[in-house]
Amino acid sequence: MKYKKISLYIPCFNAERYIKDCLKSVLQQTYPIGEILIIDDGSDDETVKIASQFPVKVIRHGVNKGLAAVRNTAIKHSTGKYLASLDADCAPKEDWLENLINNFSSKTVGIGGRLLESDLDSPVGSWRAVHMSQEWGKTSSNSVSFLFGSNNIFKKDILVKIGGYSENYKNNYEDVDISKRIKAAGYSLRYEAKALAYHLKNDTARSLFNTFWNWNFTYHEKKGYYNDYKNLYYKIKENIGLANKFIIDDLDQEKIPILYFDFLLCFYLSLKDFLYMYTKECGTFDDQSRVFYLSHLSLLDLTLTYHINSENEMPRTFIPNSDSFFQNFFIFLFSSGRLIQQRFNNRVFLNTVFKHLIEGFIGIENKLLDGLSKKTLLLFGAHQDWDYFLKKHHPNLNVEFLRLFLMNVESWFNDLTSQFPEIVNLIKVSQYDLVAKEGI
Repeated sequence: MKYKKISLYIPCFNAERYIKDCLKSVLQQTYPIGEILIIDDGSDDETVKIASQFPVKVIRHGVNKGLAAVRNTAIKHSTGKYLASLDADCAPKEDWLENLINNFSSKTVGIGGRLLESDLDSPVGSWRAVHMSQEWGKTSSNSVSFLFGSNNIFKKDILVKIGGYSENYKNNYEDVDISKRIKAAGYSLRYEAKALAYHLKNDTARSLFNTFWNWNFTYHEKKGYYNDYKNLYYKIKENIGLANKFIIDDLDQEKIPILYFDFLLCFYLSLKDFLYMYTKECGTFDDQSRVFYLSHLSLLDLTLTYHINSENEMPRTFIPNSDSFFQNFFIFLFSSGRLIQQRFNNRVFLNTVFKHLIEGFIGIENKLLDGLSKKTLLLFGAHQDWDYFLKKHHPNLNVEFLRLFLMNVESWFNDLTSQFPEIVNLIKVSQYDLVAKEGI
């Protein structure tokens, strides 16, 4: 039997947790692979060292260039007629490649496989399987809108002919873009449900929601949501609408264990949107110790501001506007916390929400996270009227964003609890089970 020459590449960035299992599965494929390329995109962990223990060719980027650039590097350096791609946190079934390569036709130039989540025992993994699936179902099809980048194979000459991957899309949407261009050129794509691979990644709430936000960033940027804060208002409404849809869908499917993450979604996405707008103006935070210092300093600053009684007196602040994200972050927590506490009437529930958001945006864990969460909850409980705080003209607060979010969330709470009176208790149960299972 004459085999087709296939080059398989694995994009890697700090993939030390998964690359060994990924490569073990690759080497067990029933269809021969001509070469395996590890395209390392500036990893600073043990990815390359681990991968080098296997029969692979390693190509390294000196700096992180993004996924589209990695794919173009693979096109440039591969020698096979067919170019397969597999994410580093995926493990293909033994006949994955065989099921892909044997389904090409004269017009079909790309075929994608079916990726299933392996971590279905945890609410995080279950949520990802439901709301971030990378598959088109159990039935193969020649009419899919795009091929997921996680596991696929293309005729290499077609990738070259259409100009490769667009590096305008650094880490997301590059798979959608190239699929659109291939179809626009008159070629066909196929989804092969029998080509199975398993997603190995064990997410946290932080990594889950960050990935969700990143996946959809290009779409929302194209819609102009990040042009200014006036347009961001429409993104806030979309965040709430999406959380509402997920809750209703998961209620209908009796997926109670993931309702808490549906609920948390609108808070996380809205903060992530605000952070992106902030970093466009002020830059990013790279020093973790500085982040921890600023978060505590912000709590102190807000405490002092709270005790200024006059609405007409402009409060002073010892934090420059360029470091004001954390002041806005904590007021977001306190004001949202009031609404959450009114509906859920449970401090443990509220504390867990605070911990998830603090971990997500301040990036601390374990004892430091517990300590900051407790301080946040204490300050929240000591001062009840955080809505009044927004009238104090604090120079660093984006009051328009905060008020718009709170107004829309309160309206959503009212509608949701009116339509589903049992929803509060179900979300509580969902969070309680999560805490019991994962010890948050």
